[in-house]
Amino acid sequence: MGRHRIQNSAFTLLEILIVVIIIGILAALIIPQVSEAAGDAKVGRLIRLIDATRTAVQAHHADTGRLSREFSNSTATGEHQLTLKQTYNNWNGPYLDRPLSGAENPFGGIVRVYDRFDAGPAHPVGFDLVGRGSDTSTGAGQYLLITEISETVGRQIDAMIDRGVSGDWRVTGRCEWANNSAMIFLMDVQDAADSGP
Repeated sequence: MGRHRIQNSAFTLLEILIVVIIIGILAALIIPQVSEAAGDAKVGRLIRLIDATRTAVQAHHADTGRLSREFSNSTATGEHQLTLKQTYNNWNGPYLDRPLSGAENPFGGIVRVYDRFDAGPAHPVGFDLVGRGSDTSTGAGQYLLITEISETVGRQIDAMIDRGVSGDWRVTGRCEWANNSAMIFLMDVQDAADSGP
C-alpha cells in the first residue's frame, strides 16, 4: 500500500506575522487620513455657522436697527435675539432656524454672538481688518465667539476667512484667536450703515 501524504492547510506563524504587519502599515496610512477628514468636516461646520450667523445679524439689524445677542449657554429670551420672538419694533425673525446651543460647536465649547467688540470673556478690543497693526473696527459691532478652539483649528478658520490679510494671523483680519477661543468679526455699525434697510 502507498503512503498518502496529508497536507496541512493551516497558516504558518511567518504568514500570520506578515499579514499582521501589512494590516498595521495600512492602518498607519489610513487612520490619519480619516482623522484629518473628520477635522476638516468640523471646521466646515464652523464656517457654515459663521456664514449663517453673519447673514442673521445683518438681517436682524436691517429689520430692527439694533445689534443682537445670541448665547448658546443661556435660556433667557433676551439672549436669543436672533431666534426667539422679541418684543421690540420690527423684529421679523427668527433669523436662525434654531437657538444656538452647545451642539453648534463640534469641539464642545460655547458659541455666542456679542453686540459689542469689548464684551465677552475673551473679547477682542477691536478687529484689525486690513492687517495694518491697529484695530480698525472697535466699539459697537457684532462678533461671534467660539470657545475650545485649538490653535490649529484657529489657523484653519483664519485661512478660510482672511485670505490676503497680512500681519500676525492671531490678531489681524476678521478672525482673531486667543486663549483657545476664536473671535470672528460679523458686522460693525459702519457696515450696518452701508447696508441699511
